[in-house]
Amino acid sequence: MHWKEILPSNRYIAYMSYNWNTSDHEVLTLLYQPLIGSLAYSLYMTLSLDAQRQPSKKAERTHKTLMTYTGQHLDHIFSERKKLEAIGLLSVYREKIEDEFVYYYHLHPPMDASGFFNDDLLSVFLYNKLGSKEQYRELRQYFSVEEVNTGDLENITQGFNQVFTSIHPSEMRSTTPDMLETLSSSSPLAGRKASDSHYKFAEDDFDFQQFMSYLPSFIPKAEIENMKNQRLIYQLAFMYKLKPEEMAHLIQDAMLHSEKLDADQLRIQAKRRYRMNEQDEPPRLGLRIQPEELKSQAGPPQTQEDKTIQYFETTAPIEYLEELSDGARVYEGDIDIIERLIFEYRLSPGVVNVLLDYIFMVNDKKLSKALAFKIAGHWKRKKIKTVKEAMSLAKKENQKRQTFQEKGDRPSYQKKSSSSAQVRKEPLPKWMTDNNWKKEEASEQELEKAKKEAAKYREMLRKKKQQKEES
Repeated sequence: MHWKEILPSNRYIAYMSYNWNTSDHEVLTLLYQPLIGSLAYSLYMTLSLDAQRQPSKKAERTHKTLMTYTGQHLDHIFSERKKLEAIGLLSVYREKIEDEFVYYYHLHPPMDASGFFNDDLLSVFLYNKLGSKEQYRELRQYFSVEEVNTGDLENITQGFNQVFTSIHPSEMRSTTPDMLETLSSSSPLAGRKASDSHYKFAEDDFDFQQFMSYLPSFIPKAEIENMKNQRLIYQLAFMYKLKPEEMAHLIQDAMLHSEKLDADQLRIQAKRRYRMNEQDEPPRLGLRIQPEELKSQAGPPQTQEDKTIQYFETTAPIEYLEELSDGARVYEGDIDIIERLIFEYRLSPGVVNVLLDYIFMVNDKKLSKALAFKIAGHWKRKKIKTVKEAMSLAKKENQKRQTFQEKGDRPSYQKKSSSSAQVRKEPLPKWMTDNNWKKEEASEQELEKAKKEAAKYREMLRKKKQQKEES
């Protein structure tokens, strides 16, 4: 579903089945907000407070009203709404009435602090989002309570009948029809389990059936298929990027001496396997592709430049590097560079793709950390947010670079960087050099030629990689 399917005149019904409390507000502000951002947080608060003040905890509005409340355009609201869905604070349904869709926004309560910090995904991603263990410890301490061990103490708590002497046994039983009907009413009540968590995983990210096929016969299938363990398996597979076969091996190790799946033992096994490959760096959560609000393309691409922009906007930086390496696994140092470009320099994934493409073109297909961070700092100061802006600036930088080379000098971002001494001699990509590339339509012959050039370029990379391995 695209945001343009939602019109300002479309109605929505925001509803909830719980009452706000102080703890909910604190958890949302201090724990959820760092993960989803201030706009998504504001959207959730707007919807929930509007529903909360209605007698039935159900507010019916138009999206125009929501735009007025938040001061945001509809596409921004749609983008932020998806974050709430992903993290389990919102479920969305729709119903077509005549020619119009009516949307139902079911607001879920946040997890309590205990559930949040004990959640394998959310706690790790909060740790990385905060950026320091001191901040994380400070937050955890804020929500901590000191328990008192009462095992060796004498329990002198008074019983009900020891205090309320006027209550007779007959008055404690529901004997009249009216009383029975009132007490046994099935009307739904506001409330929830303290540790309920609503965020879900797309099943196409992890093939559960394939995973089950790898399990040996001595593993009780019923133990694996219960909902609680399934959820844990999806969590760990997502967070540690485990394939079905790898997860099956972890299950075997965790259940080697038991018919019950020990969740703590499985977590230990997953972390151990991860650290063998990733050292002691916890996994990080980032946007896979360019956020909707920063995309330049509103419709299908019309020109070759449009197609390039769309590619950069819909491809994750790590996937881009994998394609350049002909499908080979990306070097961990390169992954660290990408993560720092996104998390520390706060460049969007699409802009990171343009930056990587530019560096590979001018630096003999080598990803230099020093050069990447110099350019990233420059682009950040320029407030580059979209792919189109990044491509335009890269063209200007390339023109400056060529001018400096003609004069026997180098641009400032290449000085003091030995890794940038080698400059590629192959032709630069057309989006950087060919001003005639923006024409309205690309002919079939041109598209075919572009495909052949791309195939030739990939073959050149493959041969160079093979020569490097042989040497």
